[in-house]
Amino acid sequence: MAKTYFEELWGQNTEATTRVMPEETMGFGRSLWQAVQHLLTASGANIVGPVLMHLDPSMALFTSGVGTIVYNSITGVPAYMGTSFSYIATISYVMTAPWGSQALVGGGIIAAGLATILVGLLVKFIGWKWINVFMPPVILAMVVIAIGMLLAPVAYGESMSNPLLALITFGLGVLFATKFKEGTFISALPVLLSIISGYVVALLLGQVNLAPIGKAPFFELPRFFVPVFDMRVVVPMVLVTVTAVLMEHLGHLKGTGSIVGKDYIPRASKSLIADGISNALSWAGTPSVTYGENMGVFAITKVFSLKVMYLAGFLAILAGFLGKLSPMILSIPAGVLGGATFLLFGMIAWAGFNLLQSEHVDMKKKSNQILVASMSTMMIAGILVEYLRPIVGGITADQIVALPKSIGAAIATLQFMVNTLKFGTFEMPGLVAIALLGIVLNIILNSRDITLALKKTSKRR
Repeated sequence: MAKTYFEELWGQNTEATTRVMPEETMGFGRSLWQAVQHLLTASGANIVGPVLMHLDPSMALFTSGVGTIVYNSITGVPAYMGTSFSYIATISYVMTAPWGSQALVGGGIIAAGLATILVGLLVKFIGWKWINVFMPPVILAMVVIAIGMLLAPVAYGESMSNPLLALITFGLGVLFATKFKEGTFISALPVLLSIISGYVVALLLGQVNLAPIGKAPFFELPRFFVPVFDMRVVVPMVLVTVTAVLMEHLGHLKGTGSIVGKDYIPRASKSLIADGISNALSWAGTPSVTYGENMGVFAITKVFSLKVMYLAGFLAILAGFLGKLSPMILSIPAGVLGGATFLLFGMIAWAGFNLLQSEHVDMKKKSNQILVASMSTMMIAGILVEYLRPIVGGITADQIVALPKSIGAAIATLQFMVNTLKFGTFEMPGLVAIALLGIVLNIILNSRDITLALKKTSKRR
């Protein structure tokens, strides 16, 4: 059957609809539908992430599209680049601080991207196998759990602004996730669909301000700005990158390889460099990382074509020009976001627990027990800090003195807890503290095994 001019231009080389490998190209229509599915799958987090970070959702979509095209072009590994939740706590803190601004966050995102590039170059020279030695699966799993658990106070705070809307949204999300056949459109997008459904309920209840949407233009150019580099932002962003985000990225790379049927870990250096470039180019939006949610789409559809991912990136870029999109997203009531994020953050934590099982982490091993126990304790402390900071942070010393002695002492102790990770104007994010604790403890507890592993790796090289 003769190909049409467009098919020749598109470069279609397969009639298959499943098990489509990265180098293969389906017909444009089927590719477009698959691209839309990837964009919708990433949209849930691409909407919630920037809102929680107090950043522009339209620019988050625009930069995620640019990052997706760049990453797939450099690596040949199918992946969608979207908003990384690992940075939420750090960026939201900066954006709500009296001295914070989007320009400062932009500088931090560029620094985070450059840090990832440097790690990728380091891996190129010393080998990717050293990463597994210093960051074994048990640490990776606990960091993933921490990402979900440390964001729990955010979901709680949003939900308490409107408990009824939060409960309705959460219930609908659970319904979409559990009561529909696995692999269907509805079961694949429970968070996004719960947000849409909760938004409709809020509209019916008259709890949505539509005025900003009406005033916004239909189309507008992407909004760029000059980034500013400040160590109060750069240092914590880089620390999050070289601990949590690095492990998150490598976990995704391994997972994608297992789904596609290829070993992508030897491409770790190229993948990290491409991730860093994509992240640095996202400075006007939100920091990016390869998306685990889209790995689920690969697992369901068995379509891994790079052309599909280019299309998904192009569609995300086009979405960034829709002027009414950002105010529409920002009009989502906090209660709706709270209910959806309760589900979303819980699913992130579950992924960490699942990783402990899928990686066959030996919990009878004493060193693993200590790692899990210590990192869990730090995690609980971090959650308490996030809950207590807005409650006790603003109480002055004079106010404490005026209180009964026992109450004043209790508040002073709580203030000490919430400020423990502060060093002058720099505050270490809880996620970074957990990851660093795990890495340091692993080196101490498994020093002999690490030394032997490094010697074996050196001999192979």
